[in-house]
Amino acid sequence: MSRLVTLSCTLARRPLSLLTPHIKARPFSLSTRLYKESDKVKILFFGSDSFSVPHLEALIAEKEKPGSIIERIDVVSPKERSNKSKRDAEDSPLTLLAKAHKLRTFPSPDRKGGFETWSFPEDEHVDAWDFGVVVSFGWFLPNDVITRFKKAGINVHPSLLPKYRGSAPLQRAILNQDKTAGVTVQLLDPNEFDAGKILAQAEVLMPENATYRSLESLLSKKGGEMVVDVINNYDERRRDAKVQDPAKVTKANKISRDACKVQWTTWDAAKAERLHRATGFRYPITTVWSAKDSEKSLSIALYELFCVDNQQSHEPTSGYAAEDGVAPTKDSPPGTIFYHRPTEALHVTCSDGSLLGVRSVQFEGKKRVVAKDFYNGYHIKSGISRFK
Repeated sequence: MSRLVTLSCTLARRPLSLLTPHIKARPFSLSTRLYKESDKVKILFFGSDSFSVPHLEALIAEKEKPGSIIERIDVVSPKERSNKSKRDAEDSPLTLLAKAHKLRTFPSPDRKGGFETWSFPEDEHVDAWDFGVVVSFGWFLPNDVITRFKKAGINVHPSLLPKYRGSAPLQRAILNQDKTAGVTVQLLDPNEFDAGKILAQAEVLMPENATYRSLESLLSKKGGEMVVDVINNYDERRRDAKVQDPAKVTKANKISRDACKVQWTTWDAAKAERLHRATGFRYPITTVWSAKDSEKSLSIALYELFCVDNQQSHEPTSGYAAEDGVAPTKDSPPGTIFYHRPTEALHVTCSDGSLLGVRSVQFEGKKRVVAKDFYNGYHIKSGISRFK
């Protein structure tokens, strides 16, 4: 029986040539299939962040269809992190979704004790779960947990494995200017993250100017469709599972906060703008500002970044404010701030003379302000003042 992959990209229609060779279109709708009671399965879902939510939504929707193979779904998830004490921490979006659908929830491992102090969930109505479904959980499930599932532990990873194993596949795909992105459903490997046999995989066009959030939304929707397909057709998917080629493994390591500090003398505007799209949801792009008549240097976050069209910006009549009438040139020192009146944005020179547009900024502990207010309130001298 052939495989189902339905590529649903709202920004581009993907040609069939971009499907991985071992996945083909299915000639029937999964929702029309009926299962005997003996075929019914119970799922224990492990998740944490926003990427996991659409996958649980897809499984819940499938469970509610007449004749669904899914009998029961239970959820393991953490509480939302909070600046307050653990006692005040709120439920995560995943837990709220589970409770809204009256699914039983269990706590994830404690960050200090991990799986060594964690007790596997118990329920008087469940002798064992058939599947453990792990999506953006953040913990490596040990073998003694994986083997508790009657059929398998499976994982959804937002990459085209074995490319981009690790915690930051979406960020790396954006930074590397990949033309395509993808999602993989794999068996959990008891020895290594993201190294299991591939049960299903789909490739999609990278949306233009993709951000982490837009790419996450696209791939989580696709991943939800795929995990439902794998649950419904597990025996076939397991039989046709593909071993990952170790020669093609690439890593997608976490991007640190320090990596988001602008290096004006070595970065071009395009690099800063890509990093903003890839990591801005968590770590903003930051630089250093020294106030006038003060030796104190302050960290400042830059928001709403864009690449300026240099051909227009280097024209003398391009609308720059400068006491001496100076507009950016290829020789302007990196980090020099120019205020562009027509767009009310800062244009900052980078290593190669390219210009990074900035629409708002924020000092630590302060409210975010638009570029115009920063320019006026901090007495910026356009064409003279510089970020370090």
